[in-house]
Amino acid sequence: MVQSALPPNTLGWVLALVLGFPLVMILLGELILRLERRKAQLAAPLEILRQWVLPSLALFIILVEVLRLQRSQVFVRLTETFLWITVIYAALTLLNVILFTGAQQDSWQAKVPQLLRDLGRLVLVGIGAAIVFSTVWGADLGGLLTALGVGSLVLGLALQDSLGNVFSGISLLFEQPIKLGDRIRLGEVQGKVIEINWRSVHILTADIDLMVVPNAELAKGTFTNLSRPTALRGNRLCFSFDYNDPPSKVVQLLLEVAEEIEEVLAAPQPTAVLDSYGETAISYTVCLYSPDFSSGLRAVEAFNTRIWYASRRKAFTMPFPPQEGAPYETRPLAPEELGVLHRNQCFAGLSTPLLEHIVEKSVVLEYAAQERVLTQHANLPGLFLILEGQVNLILEGLPGGARLVGVLSVGELFGVKASLLSDQTSDSVIQAVDHLRVLLIDTVTLQATMEQSPKLAQDLGELMELRRRAIETTRLKT
Repeated sequence: MVQSALPPNTLGWVLALVLGFPLVMILLGELILRLERRKAQLAAPLEILRQWVLPSLALFIILVEVLRLQRSQVFVRLTETFLWITVIYAALTLLNVILFTGAQQDSWQAKVPQLLRDLGRLVLVGIGAAIVFSTVWGADLGGLLTALGVGSLVLGLALQDSLGNVFSGISLLFEQPIKLGDRIRLGEVQGKVIEINWRSVHILTADIDLMVVPNAELAKGTFTNLSRPTALRGNRLCFSFDYNDPPSKVVQLLLEVAEEIEEVLAAPQPTAVLDSYGETAISYTVCLYSPDFSSGLRAVEAFNTRIWYASRRKAFTMPFPPQEGAPYETRPLAPEELGVLHRNQCFAGLSTPLLEHIVEKSVVLEYAAQERVLTQHANLPGLFLILEGQVNLILEGLPGGARLVGVLSVGELFGVKASLLSDQTSDSVIQAVDHLRVLLIDTVTLQATMEQSPKLAQDLGELMELRRRAIETTRLKT
């Protein structure tokens, strides 16, 4: 009977390596391939097991069980250390996959900040390193822990501010009162959070400056998160009007201006209330709601601009600071603006007394950029002559959405249907392109002038027909 040259235990290890190792590698390869096809996250730790743990384990078995090398030899210890490193790496990857990968948004796993995960991994790596030093290299953990304790005390005293920022950052990240992209107010500064790290929070201010705030300062102080609990943004504005201006009409004007601004939400509705009676003026408060911070800024800017124009058209007085105000008086037509009326083809044939009568009875109105002069189907107060700026003629209610009919410039007319009879309505929306100044000729004055000048009625009728055709052409294009 032929006896093996190898000891029985060694022969068993050799057979396991020759037969078992390739078989396990093949099975793991097939399993990983199937998991990758299903895009399963478990494939990552199995790949580490196949590529690193099993080969290093096979090498360690060959050195210790087959070649019978002493575990105290340096090369064997290095191999065993590398084996433990791969095992720890695979275990941490598996733990991360099980606990955090694919976690639902509202689960506790999703709320654990990345910084805390990194610290947890660091602690586990430290524990694993201590075990390796103790079991593989025979290190005295008691002495090592004593040295680490004394060193940690010295480092803690020297780096107490930095460590305070680190732990403040951990508490901030775990509580998550702020996150990337949030807008916060810190004192007099507002800005957007662009980075949160172990030491500080980086804020991009409205002046495009980078503000670096230590985590300890945020944790100890008070700040306002403008993006929580929702991105909905409310803005409170205060205005003062003269005592001669009826409060009910002022409130109505404030609401009308707010409702016409695109960035202001219809729900929650904007509000306007009388706030208090001052020594020389009445104070009002307006609340505007917008979808987010940026649109809120645009809404405030638009409201502050348009309320100036609207109050002047209503002859309301806005004293800033509060002072005795005089009713608003429209600036008389400048010579060049009077020339606009004379050069208009519809009024060019009128006599000087008729033109002077029109100017005397008419009013000059001003509108802000993007402000609507007339809404579609709104009653026409009269005929408008553009003295400065441009307007867009917009047709709404079409299947494809609103469409632009045309653009009118200085010297052109709109609201020509008012020349027929009173109670006429606008065929389209009239919206100012930029700062707009118009001469409004009321229907009574207009009809009285047409009775004395039939040609004016004829010219306005032709113009009205041209506008009607343009609107019909636009409507048919949809």
